[in-house]
Amino acid sequence: MDRLSALIAVAALAGACDSKKDGGSSEPPSRTNAAKVTKKTVSTEAFCDKLFKGDDGPTMTIPEVASKEAIVPAAGGWHWFNVWATWCKPCVEEMPMLVAWRDKLRTAGKKIEVSFISVDENEGDVAAFRKAHPSAPASARLVTSKDQEAWFGKLGLDGAPPIPIHVFVAPNGHIRCARAGSVREQDYAAIEALLAE
Repeated sequence: MDRLSALIAVAALAGACDSKKDGGSSEPPSRTNAAKVTKKTVSTEAFCDKLFKGDDGPTMTIPEVASKEAIVPAAGGWHWFNVWATWCKPCVEEMPMLVAWRDKLRTAGKKIEVSFISVDENEGDVAAFRKAHPSAPASARLVTSKDQEAWFGKLGLDGAPPIPIHVFVAPNGHIRCARAGSVREQDYAAIEALLAE
């Protein structure tokens, strides 16, 4: 029995040495100490499908629109244009978030305006949408769909990109960023970084 006790004691000591190899305590590592935390970098290059630097981007132009008064001047600040349609579910879902982000950016001291431009083919669709969603933001509408392809090309996108489309125009009137596709909560940081450039 004495030999057995001696073997158990040696095994216990060997186990204790193993747990102290790294110079740490004999306690098992906790989950928080074992997890590596990496900071995600925010990339405007990854966010934008087309990113222009400084004055390299074209001057923003808009084809003929109905309800032009819905495009509010940016008054020396940034202008964020959202191209959408009543039949586009992601477009409609992100509208309240865009308005909330605009307000949050303004509270943070950024001069920014958000304008919505519909690509619906007739005004009746937009009017019916507004009636069904009275809290939705006001929207202009492209008068003719034949202007879309050329306009999207001027924005730096291919002729038939998916909507929604987001276009960020710097205070100097030049397009800084064009993105096809909806935005998600995690994109807010990239937009903040873009407006700080």
